[in-house]
Amino acid sequence: MSPLRRLALFCTLLPFLAACTALQYQPVKTLDRVDTDQGYRLLQALNPTRNPSPAQQDDVLMVMVFSGGGTRAAAFGYGVLEILDQQPVYIGGKQARLLDRVDLVYGVSGGSVLAAYFGLHGADTVPQFERRFLNQNLQKVLTQQVLSAPNWPRLASSQFGRGDLLHEQLDAQLFHGATFRHLNRQRRGPFVVISATDMTLGSRLDFVQEQFDILCVDLEDLPVARAVAASSAVPLVFAPLTLNNHGGNCHYALPEVLDDIDPEATDFRSLTRRDYLQRLQQYSNSAKRPYIHLLDGGLTDNLGLQNLLETIEVTNSDALSSRRDERGIKKIVVINVNAQTLLRQDIDRSADVPGFRPVLDAVINIPIDRNSQETLRRFHDFANFWNRTKSAEEPDLYFVSINLPDLPASPLRDAVMGIPTTFYLPQDDVRNLKKAAAELLQQSAEYRRLVRDLGSAPRLPENLPGAETASEAQAASEAKAASEADTGNTK
Repeated sequence: MSPLRRLALFCTLLPFLAACTALQYQPVKTLDRVDTDQGYRLLQALNPTRNPSPAQQDDVLMVMVFSGGGTRAAAFGYGVLEILDQQPVYIGGKQARLLDRVDLVYGVSGGSVLAAYFGLHGADTVPQFERRFLNQNLQKVLTQQVLSAPNWPRLASSQFGRGDLLHEQLDAQLFHGATFRHLNRQRRGPFVVISATDMTLGSRLDFVQEQFDILCVDLEDLPVARAVAASSAVPLVFAPLTLNNHGGNCHYALPEVLDDIDPEATDFRSLTRRDYLQRLQQYSNSAKRPYIHLLDGGLTDNLGLQNLLETIEVTNSDALSSRRDERGIKKIVVINVNAQTLLRQDIDRSADVPGFRPVLDAVINIPIDRNSQETLRRFHDFANFWNRTKSAEEPDLYFVSINLPDLPASPLRDAVMGIPTTFYLPQDDVRNLKKAAAELLQQSAEYRRLVRDLGSAPRLPENLPGAETASEAQAASEAKAASEADTGNTK
């Protein structure tokens, strides 16, 4: 190559090389001292004097948990919210929509997209989220961004990846610059807990200040879209997202509940607390780990229920009990929305070597699905134990578990169980997932018990196929039961 051509090539590449060199990770604001009265804290959110929203003033503590599963999970969870939006209940002698009474929402992976939007916008999530996310093709936009020449220098940088592109597009499409400061001070919906996976430790990291204290990082300074992108960063599809660690530099003190752990105890609470303490200690030496790299939260807890159990067992259960008693809680409601599907079976009909996609699905989903089933079993056991052993003064616990695989055999089940984990779904798939949510809630005995105990009857959304027929059938059934009761009273 002639010297002139070398010079021309160098001049052509110079802007790209300069961009790669200049693009560096921008750290989140760090803390010099922990202040447990400040920041986006779960315990403060449960304090009715600090958070005087209507949901915080009633005697029902309601928690929702949205699983992973890309847009499939978001659409399925949204279908549940549609029903709660049209479900009247009576709490504290006043009629309200069940949707307005949600206190906490946990979101993992695709479920974190819906959870974060719900926290920011509250009841306006229905119908805004469908229009602004479910009806859009985020996957197409992301593909265009990856193939766009202006992004090549950024993607060539060692400190920028496809996960950062996901952060940017989620922010542009849904969150519009919102940070956890907005969630803490201006949210119109429930308190949100988003989870991601620390790829080095293989453990969960929750975006709440209680966990960011050990990092000496101010969570309020972090964009909500970045937390959601980290929670949704499926391995190999998206690059991990970076978070700075300043641990060991803000006079952090461990929660008192972790000070006295029996090293020989083998009960669930002790094991959970020891595991939690070990994870926290991994962040305390920021000289050794100045950065953390985060992947899909579903790798460690695809349902979010482990997170909820750990909150109960670890993060100062005495304080949680105190908050519960301050509000005079009489009912605790946990609604689990699980968009898990089944692995493809058709590959076993051929001798062909499975391709990249089914192999990736198997590598990721097999451990996730097994872990999810164990978590569901544990939470069912926990709920049954609670209701069986609680005192008369303690609240009833309702565990409403809505799982896609629980749909009865039907064309609808066949349709939704084949929906992949992507960031785009055709409108027929969205409608089917919403209909599946309605059917599963209708067949849930625990949901019917909850609504009945709150002085109402289950109601389907009016805009779903079959809703009117189901409502009429429900009304007819109740009228028949009332008639039979009256007949029995006159005999």
